[in-house]
Order: sequence, then structure tokens, then C-alpha cells
Amino acid sequence: MIAVLAWIVLLLPLVGATIMALWPSEPPRALTRTLGVGTIALGFVASAAMYTTLLGRGSENRHVVSTAWQWANVDGLNIHLAILIDPLSMMMMMIITGIGALIVLYSTEYMEHDRDYRRFFAEMNFFIFSMLLLIMAANFLFLIVGWALVGLASYLLIGYYYEKPSAVAAAKKAFVINVIGDVGLVLGAFLIAKNFGTLDYGQVFAAAPAQLGHGSFAAEMICVLLFVGCAAKSAQIPLHTWLPDAMEGPTPVSALIHAATMVTAGVYLIVRCNVLFQLAPYVSDAIAITGAVTLLVAATIAMVQEDIKRVLAWSTVSQIGYMIMAAGLGLYSAAMFHLLTHAFFKALLFLSAGVVIHALSGEQSLDRMGGLARHLKFVMLCTAVGCLAISGIPPFSGFFSKDEILSSAMAAGPVGVTVGIAGLIGAGLTAFYMFRMFFRAFSGPEPDGGYAHHPHMSGWAMAAPVGVLGVLALVGGWIQVPGGWHLLTDWLSPAIPAAPHIEPSATVQTVTLVMSLVVALTGIAVAWWLFGAGPERRRAYADTLKGVRGFLLAQWRFDEVYELSIIQPGRDLGDAAIRSAEPNFTQGLVNAATGTSMTSARALHRLQTGLVRTYAFAVIAGAALVGLLVFLAR
Repeated sequence: MIAVLAWIVLLLPLVGATIMALWPSEPPRALTRTLGVGTIALGFVASAAMYTTLLGRGSENRHVVSTAWQWANVDGLNIHLAILIDPLSMMMMMIITGIGALIVLYSTEYMEHDRDYRRFFAEMNFFIFSMLLLIMAANFLFLIVGWALVGLASYLLIGYYYEKPSAVAAAKKAFVINVIGDVGLVLGAFLIAKNFGTLDYGQVFAAAPAQLGHGSFAAEMICVLLFVGCAAKSAQIPLHTWLPDAMEGPTPVSALIHAATMVTAGVYLIVRCNVLFQLAPYVSDAIAITGAVTLLVAATIAMVQEDIKRVLAWSTVSQIGYMIMAAGLGLYSAAMFHLLTHAFFKALLFLSAGVVIHALSGEQSLDRMGGLARHLKFVMLCTAVGCLAISGIPPFSGFFSKDEILSSAMAAGPVGVTVGIAGLIGAGLTAFYMFRMFFRAFSGPEPDGGYAHHPHMSGWAMAAPVGVLGVLALVGGWIQVPGGWHLLTDWLSPAIPAAPHIEPSATVQTVTLVMSLVVALTGIAVAWWLFGAGPERRRAYADTLKGVRGFLLAQWRFDEVYELSIIQPGRDLGDAAIRSAEPNFTQGLVNAATGTSMTSARALHRLQTGLVRTYAFAVIAGAALVGLLVFLAR
């Protein structure tokens, strides 16, 4: 029964996407909405039924592999089209289909006036199918297939407004950077196949400790290559620059990419392959440090953004840094816990921002906002919940998940303490830039000249998902309470049985909790003083540290470095090839071939005289030559 439901969950969004894509003309919008929302919502219902069934089983029986058929058998490498249902994939399925259904429902109203209504929902369904394939795959081959399809789907959705050059450029940038990660993932899979003779998860993870050994070169190389894929997909330094540009897509696309699907894939892969990463201690430490650096860099950039969606985009890069940091330290359950709560509050924040943008007829600049609390009270309240959750203020969801990461990191040795301190600093920066956004949008005076159109609340299709996510962002962290129940850890334990047990002492937990609260409340207080209590103060301080502000607005100049070191040399090489190699080599070979053909044709043309006697002479001469050759051969 579970296997049948799992295949249904996987195929439903693909069926919806296929029907909408192949419909001979623009279908009725009611049909598009039914297919777009219904297939994903049914997938969530089926996922919930599977979860209930697995919950009734003992922890040792929560692992199901369903094989459709043998895909390939090449030189002993046997690969099946198979899916894996276990607590880890089950958790991801619930997030993807549940949050995805809310976002797609929201889209039915947000995209109501778009001319390509059918195309949008077809691509959204295809995106969700691709992500489900990625997390449900039972082997590395179909993980890679899902991984690549997610990249394709993101390219289509980020570049949805293909008339805009900036959207097309952002889509290409996302695609290229993710292909870099794909190369690392594929090479890692090749090494796995070479060392184990299989790509099946179960066989690889069972054999890895004896086959590779702790700290071996093979283990470190496999994990380095796998992490290249993770860093690209989850936007970690230095492969992070594509994600803020992905804001060129519609706001529901941003919510889906940032909250429920694409950017969490790297975290999922590390947790799924925890057996391999525990055998690679140097790579694991590097992963934790990469996550810590990313969360700090992204937080500093978010502090100066003027586009409301870009504030949230850089906050995603930073929050994923917390998850990657935790996964690198071996805190797999904590990483997944923060992934869950992040799905709640980040989807809430993006959809709330979408309501604001919708109410302001497409305006995204914080410079053209202010005083919206008087017009959009419900959205203001929901945004406040999201900001408190991401800032780690109790009793909101982010408090429990972020505190678990930070307190556990402090008990994870020197590397853990170092990245834990970075995480504490990041918590203060997060609170500051999120409430900077909140106060600039909802408090203070309206922009000069007021609003061209009276801001108004959207309809129920947009408001209902925001309300549901607001409740989840408030109470979602209570499934894992320090010193109390640990429902998520207990649920995930069969899928990550080898995860190291790092239990911080009560003193460490208390000190970390107090410090994180102090820095978060300090960040909120500074944001209130600058942007809430006296909004004119930000203008007074605008000219201070102009160099630092410019550096942060340039996003630490990563794009400039890539432009100068990689992109421009590539252009120069291409120009040189066009000027020299193309005419002298490529085109020269073509010209030589055509010239030879034309010369031969002209020579043969002279033999075609049209005179019968010439052809008779040629036949007689040829026969005589053949006879002579036969005589000589004897």
C-alpha cells in the first residue's frame, strides 16, 4: 500500500504538468487551477496517509524500497528505477507537497492576470515532480536525474518573464552555476560506482565503513565532489550568487525555490549520505566552516538591500548556511529541524511580501513603502510572526531549531565553537535586517506623494495560505523542545542511525540560549531605533561608512571577481577563436573539403563530352585494361 501511494505522490504533479503542457489551446482557468492545485494537494493527502501508516510501525520497519523495473545492467553495475520511502524522504515529501500546495493555491490569485496562466502552473507542477524524484530516488543515478530536472525547472521559472532581459540573464546564471554543481555530483557518483560497484543507497551505505575506511582519500574525494553539488544547489559560497538574482521570477516561484524545494536539496543530500560524510572528517569540517562563512556574508549583504524580495533572498542564503553548518558538524537532526521551520517562516515571509507587492501594483522597493500597517493589518501581523520566527525569538518556531544548532555546535569541539560563535553573530544580524525590512514597510510615514492606488488586501486564495503558514511559523517548533519531547529526532533516527550524538550540557544550553536571545533582541532594538521609532534617523546615518555600504551593496564583489577572472577571459578567448581559429582552422577545413569536391567535379566534368564515340572508346579501353590485368595476374 505504501509503495503504491508513493508512486502516486511522485506521478501526480507530472500528470498535471503533462496535461497542461499538451493541452491544444489555453484551457479554462478553472481547469488549470484544479490540475495545478489538486494534483499537489492530493499528493499531500497521500503523503499524510503514508506518514500515518509508517508511524504505526516500529522504527525498524519504516523503510520501504519499491522497484518499477531494471533500468540498466552494464558490466555488473545494476541500476533500478526505484524509490525509497523512509522517515527522511517522508519528511521531505510532506514539506514539498504541503508547502507546495499552499504556494500553488496562492498563485491562482497572484497570477490571475498573467497571460501564460497554463504555462506557469505546468512549470510549477514540473518543478515539484522533479524535487520529489530527487528526494524519493533510491539510488544515485535517479538522484542525479531529479537534481538535473530541478535545475531545468528553476531555469524555466526564474526566466518565466522571458521578455525581460534581466530575467533571462538570471535564469541562465542559475542554470550555469547549478550545472557546475551537477558536474561535481556526477563525478562523485562515478567514484562511488568505481569503489562499490553499485549506486544503490542501501548497498553503498552498508559497505562504506569497511570499503572506504575513516579519513581515507577515497572517502574525502567522494564527499568533496558531492558537496560541490550541494553548494551549488543550496547557494553556498562560492556558488551562491545565482540565488538573489532568481528573484526575477514571480513571487510564488521565489517562495517555492527558497522555502520548500530547491535550495534545501543540498542539505538533504548531506543528511542522506551521512554515512559517507562521517568517514570524511576534513571535508565535514570544511562544510561546517563554509556554512558559517556563508551565513555571515549573506547576513551582512541583506542589511543594505532595498528590494524587499532580495532581503528575503539573502536571508535564505544565510539560513541555509545554518543548516549546512549543522550538517557539517554531524548535527543531522538539527539541520533537518531548521529546514522544517525555515520552510514555514520563509514561505510565510515570501507570500506576505507577495501580498504587499500585489497591493502596491508590483512595487518592490522599500524606499517606496511605509505606513502599510494602516492598510494591510493582517499581512503586517503575519510578517511580524515570520520576522520573529527567523530571528529566533521564543516561542516562535525558529527559536527552537536555531537554538538546537547553536547549543549543539558549542559542544562539538573547537570547530563547533568557532562556527557556533559565527552563528550567534549571524542571529543578531538576522534580527536587525529582518526588522529593518519590517519597520520600513509597515511603520512610519507613507512615501512622498503617498500611494498611487489605495493598498488593499488580497482575496482568500492569497490570504488563506499566508494565515496557515503564520500558524505553522508560530507553533511548528514545538515538536522539538529542549529538555522535553524530541519528536523529530525520534522520527528521523532510523534514517540517520549513525549520526554522532552531541549532547550539550544544561549550562551550555542555557548560556547559548541567553546569548542568542540577547543578540537577537539587540538587533531588533537597533532596527526599531533606526527605522521604527525615528525613521528620519536612517537618512541622518545614510552617509556614514559609505565605502562599507557600497561594498555590501556590491555583494562583496563576488560577481565582479567572477566577471574579471572567468567570464571576461572566456569572452576574450571566444573572440580570439572567432578571429583566428575559426577562419583558419574550422572554416579552413570546411573550405578545403568543398574546394577539393569542386576541383574533382570540374575534372570529371571534362570527361562528360556527350559524344557516343568517346564513351565507346572508354568502355573498350576499360575492358582491355581489365583483360591485361587478368592476364598479368595469371
